[in-house]
Amino acid sequence: MTMRKMLRQTLFLSGAHFVVRVMGFIMRIWLSRELGAAAMGIVELAQNAQMLLITPVVSGLPASISRMCAQSERPRQLRILRCGVLLALAVSIPLMIAAFLLRVPLALWLGSLQTLPALIVYLPCIPILGVSCALNGYYYGTGRPVPPALSEVLEQAVRFLLCMRLVSMLRGWPMVLRAAIPALGALAGELAGLLLMLLCAARLVLGRIPEKTEPARGILREMLSLALPLTGMKCVSSLIRTVQSVMIPARLVSSGLAQREAMSLLGMMNGMMMPVIMLPSFVICSLSMVASPELSRRQAQGRPLNGIMRRTFTAALGISLPAMAAVCLLAPFFSLRLYRQAELLPMLRRCCPLVPVMALGHVAGAMMNGLGLQAKSLRISLFSGLISLLTGYVLTAMPQLRLWGAVIALAAGQLVSLSCSAAALHSAVQKRSMRMAFQHSDQKTNGIC
Repeated sequence: MTMRKMLRQTLFLSGAHFVVRVMGFIMRIWLSRELGAAAMGIVELAQNAQMLLITPVVSGLPASISRMCAQSERPRQLRILRCGVLLALAVSIPLMIAAFLLRVPLALWLGSLQTLPALIVYLPCIPILGVSCALNGYYYGTGRPVPPALSEVLEQAVRFLLCMRLVSMLRGWPMVLRAAIPALGALAGELAGLLLMLLCAARLVLGRIPEKTEPARGILREMLSLALPLTGMKCVSSLIRTVQSVMIPARLVSSGLAQREAMSLLGMMNGMMMPVIMLPSFVICSLSMVASPELSRRQAQGRPLNGIMRRTFTAALGISLPAMAAVCLLAPFFSLRLYRQAELLPMLRRCCPLVPVMALGHVAGAMMNGLGLQAKSLRISLFSGLISLLTGYVLTAMPQLRLWGAVIALAAGQLVSLSCSAAALHSAVQKRSMRMAFQHSDQKTNGIC
């Protein structure tokens, strides 16, 4: 794949992600006004459990399928796709059944039985998302990002329209049932997106494989070896974020603040500052989705990797540095006009350097997945997460730092992760270059002889 084609695909995916983000932002504001704070609190609680339930099927599997497809010819790609779909169903269906059987303990763990309707409505999304992610991995691995992008736009549009319609129709219903409407919208949207991709891939899933390929057992074994470390990394990241969300208010209280003030500061950091800092992520994610399978493809073909890695990092910097400047310039608008929180202004301006750091870290992580370094990614994620937790535990309780201590801890974790990922990539590429040079020298010597 040429750099020009990669750029076209990145721009297309960025446009699709931008449309999805705008629709999601508008829908969230509208739901908050229509449902009210109490119902939205139930929605947020239910979504925490939903994200936890879908992590095993949406984290490692699509990346492993993408890498394997990028390194394979078409007959093997079809076998990989079918094995991926079967593996997704084998994981997601028992997970859905177990979540249904444990729905009451799960709701009690969330702190409210009012989340039960939303949880039950969302459960069928688990196998739907599993199959969708397997198809996404296939399409990205074969360099065809259009079906997943269109599916994502359709999914968000169906979710948005259905939520608006149902919320308007069911104004007199109990709050608990109305809080399940976003989950029902998500179910309908995911189903519509899956049907679109199945229409595009029906011949691939149901048709006959043209040539004999290796047994499914070997493909499944390779798929699991690639998916499990990445799934573990995502689970570790989710767990660390959850622990941080619980730890920060507790340490702020230890610094002398009241519980209400501590929760307000946490909301300012996670609910206001971080969404602004991560604004360019829709472009960076698109770049990573295109670059990761291309690295896998070039690695399998024995082609050089330095050029594409250097250009990808340069593109990430070219996107994130202007975004950092934009966040700095627009900080008064975000803090004073949009959020109406004057305390947010200095925080946004001082945290602007996190924009390129997080962008480069995301790209480096995608490259490591593309090169099959998932086990190292897991170790790096665990190490950087522990650094962030320990730093935050100490600094956030200091009265002179407080929330700045949590920000410093976040920056420390991101910098450690980026540094370790860059070092791992450099080492992997250097070893590969030395191995290729040795093989070339050995072939030349044998030819002379």
